[in-house]
Amino acid sequence: MSNDVASPARTLLPSRELYRKAVFRDLLITVPLLLVVVGSQIGVQLARARSAGEASTPAVIWVYLGVVVVGVVFAFVYYFALLRNTRIDLGEASLTVTNWFGRSRTVNLVEVHTVIQAMVRLPARSLPMLFLLDSDGKRMLTMYGTLWPTDAMTAVGSANAVAPTTFAAPVTYKELRKLYPKAVSWSRANPVLLAVIIAATVFIVFIVVVVVLLAALTSALRA
Repeated sequence: MSNDVASPARTLLPSRELYRKAVFRDLLITVPLLLVVVGSQIGVQLARARSAGEASTPAVIWVYLGVVVVGVVFAFVYYFALLRNTRIDLGEASLTVTNWFGRSRTVNLVEVHTVIQAMVRLPARSLPMLFLLDSDGKRMLTMYGTLWPTDAMTAVGSANAVAPTTFAAPVTYKELRKLYPKAVSWSRANPVLLAVIIAATVFIVFIVVVVVLLAALTSALRA
């Protein structure tokens, strides 16, 4: 495993190797799915245009292509910004956390009441994770194994006198949410239901967009 922790300055940096592997795994799923969805919709729109005798390319196709281009550009910007800006400056009494956007915030170690170090069981694999919680059980800091090396998590988890909470076996986000409701979001604890909601929302938005465009096109032709 790549160790990207700069010990002398106590600056913890994300692991480029771990993040590249995580991105590559995601691309293996999202890219084929994106090609199938977008390609099929473009094919449907082209077939409709031909059957209607339209010579120009339907406007909805340019919308699809525009969304894809914007998404790809954002993905590249996010990837490089995350690796360039994200860091944790570990001090004696506090942590300074800088996100991918370059914004920093301070976590006072004296306010940390719970340290959770566990392996989170995901559908395809298990990954290390660290949570710092305050006295109300709210998250103060989250570190995931898709980005942070284990030694960086250990350094943060042992930065104060709080004994870390560990588990004998990997746990799911849903199990963690039952124990720490304010630490794990509903979306992480219910990924399947979230995916269904997102898919249904996208489908409804798509239907609305198509209906609006067809109505506008019909009005233009009548005029």
